[in-house]
Amino acid sequence: MSIRRKSKISRKMDAFQILLYVIVALYCLSMVYVLFFGVINSLKSASDYQWLNPFGFPHAEEGGWRFKNYVDVLSEFKVSSMSMGGDEIGLWQMFFNSLLYAVCMALFNMATQIMVAYATAKYDFKLKPVLYGVAVIVMLLPIIGSLASEVQMANTFNFTNNLLGICLMKCKYAGLYFLVFYATFKGVSWTYAEAAQIDGAGHFKIFIQIMLPLIKSTAFAVFILLFIEFWNDYYTPMIFLPLAPTMSYGLFVFQTNNGASVPIQLAACLLTCLPILVLFVAFKDKIMGNVTMGGIKG
Repeated sequence: MSIRRKSKISRKMDAFQILLYVIVALYCLSMVYVLFFGVINSLKSASDYQWLNPFGFPHAEEGGWRFKNYVDVLSEFKVSSMSMGGDEIGLWQMFFNSLLYAVCMALFNMATQIMVAYATAKYDFKLKPVLYGVAVIVMLLPIIGSLASEVQMANTFNFTNNLLGICLMKCKYAGLYFLVFYATFKGVSWTYAEAAQIDGAGHFKIFIQIMLPLIKSTAFAVFILLFIEFWNDYYTPMIFLPLAPTMSYGLFVFQTNNGASVPIQLAACLLTCLPILVLFVAFKDKIMGNVTMGGIKG
């Protein structure tokens, strides 16, 4: 009887796994199709996409494969508005703005999360349960309506169009990556710190010279994920950094105000996503190897 029950359970698990694999495969195919659709249509003429062939390969009678669309994007992908003093910001300037914005925001956010996670994981103090509880509750309860207070804070402290000020204002520790660092520090033995204390090292020196090097692989993986998140962020630059538009914000303006054809817009989208795609492909093993579902690998 027990053998039969085990065989039934194994058959059910096999069926569930097959269903799960089918769902995941369909989801992956849908993502690949979106990318394929974008690439193919970015190489068409406007008439070929709009009137004749929105889902197939480019037609030869309509100009065939128009790689010139990407060359046109390099010259046409500009942002100009009265709020920016009428100045035109080109693709390369937006690329530099995106790089600076994503790096600074990722570093500031990660530093805040690491420090709070370290203090919460390795020290006992009265506010420890409160800090951990807030981090979990913030993930469960979406906070809506904070924009008005953020704008008022930025105006009060003159943070508008000030990247350093926006980084300070947006620093937060609550979230998934706080739990990632908390779990990482929990897994680090305190013996290293005790040995350093015997040699006369203080708490700050222990944190900088001992604890941080032990979690550098996890920190690097989280930095890459935060960099991707802030690279794709157009909301914050649009509200607080209008004089230094990033590529995501510039793409939003380009699609809504420029009047360019859909193939040109798709080419601009792909050029904006290209650095992130290259970054993910280059470091995918590092990311997958250190940040996993609900756990960390050291």
